[in-house]
Amino acid sequence: MVCEIQRTLADWSPALFLGYNSIRFDEEFLRQAFYQCLHPTFLTNTNNNARADVLNMMRAVACLRPGVLQVPRDPEGRQVFRLADLAAANGVAPGGAHDAMRDVELTLQLCQRVREGAPDIWSSFMRFASKQAVIAFIREEPAFGYFDDFEGTRSVRPLTRIGISALDTNIHYCLDLTHDIGALRRLTESELAEAVQTKSTSPIRRLKVNASPFVSPLWEIGVANLEPADEDELMRSAQAVQSDQEFVARLVAAARTTDRTYPPSEHVELQIYGTGWPSNDDLAACRQFHEAAWEARLDIALGLSDPRFRRLGRRIVYFERPELLRPGDRLAFDEEVRRRVRGAKSEFPWMTLPEALVEVDGLLANSTPSEYGRLRALREEFAAHQQLNRMTGL
Repeated sequence: MVCEIQRTLADWSPALFLGYNSIRFDEEFLRQAFYQCLHPTFLTNTNNNARADVLNMMRAVACLRPGVLQVPRDPEGRQVFRLADLAAANGVAPGGAHDAMRDVELTLQLCQRVREGAPDIWSSFMRFASKQAVIAFIREEPAFGYFDDFEGTRSVRPLTRIGISALDTNIHYCLDLTHDIGALRRLTESELAEAVQTKSTSPIRRLKVNASPFVSPLWEIGVANLEPADEDELMRSAQAVQSDQEFVARLVAAARTTDRTYPPSEHVELQIYGTGWPSNDDLAACRQFHEAAWEARLDIALGLSDPRFRRLGRRIVYFERPELLRPGDRLAFDEEVRRRVRGAKSEFPWMTLPEALVEVDGLLANSTPSEYGRLRALREEFAAHQQLNRMTGL
């Protein structure tokens, strides 16, 4: 399946790949699938491809061109951007829940409405699919609007760029100009570090320039969306911050105290990031792996220089043609699968079979009569798998 998806996306390339809330969700699944199957992990944003998230554009349209789309609100008055709700509010009939093709159709129809009703927004959306365009914009604009999921009734905040993460150069630190800048200046280093700890109230926003952020000049946003400040006031505040190098340095230092670090993991799935780019020789060998007969693939996998890819290549052979492995290697893979299925939660960052049994038991205790039968059947299936694992060692 993954090979077929890779071939299709490669045939479409170069392209701009769009999705709805895809950067934070679907893209990570796609990258893991390609990585674990020895395909280029970052297909959608390398080799002249780019990616963009339609959800960001919908927030911008609601703010900058409110007549183009009808945006529903929840009982607290907050705008609702769930795809099915937004489509229904605009007369685009939703399909079944989590139906992938129908979600694509809804996204496409909403995009067409924006392109027709707000071509300037559509143009900006296309522009900021490029990381370089985002970087150039936030460097040139002293203050700008950034659209995201903020608490409250507004989806845009005025920001000014102040620095870059030392751990990930795609993360640019930006100061939220809705905060009391004078009060921030008076904080000590420890107080400033504490102020940035809570994501929802932090004065620092982490803008990922490679994640299709939607940004806009302040003059486009409009007075109502900037209140209680106005464009001139925000520009003066941004310029005052950027001219104060000592204050900026303190802000960046505080932001870096909250950068997340990930210790090395023994699990190959969690080694996808942070280990550098694969060599050209390994990329070529991975392509050869998929073109070769199964009988030759194990030798190709063993010849890869990256230990992650060697392990993944051998694992693919184990899943597809286990008889090609030496008996001892096959038994070692059998044992690894058994541990991954039956192990304790403390050993693995995923749900294992014993943990699933405990959760189903809890659901059974609080289930309705209509739910009980289905949950009971699920519990019996899990228990049977566990018993089979004990008997076979798998």
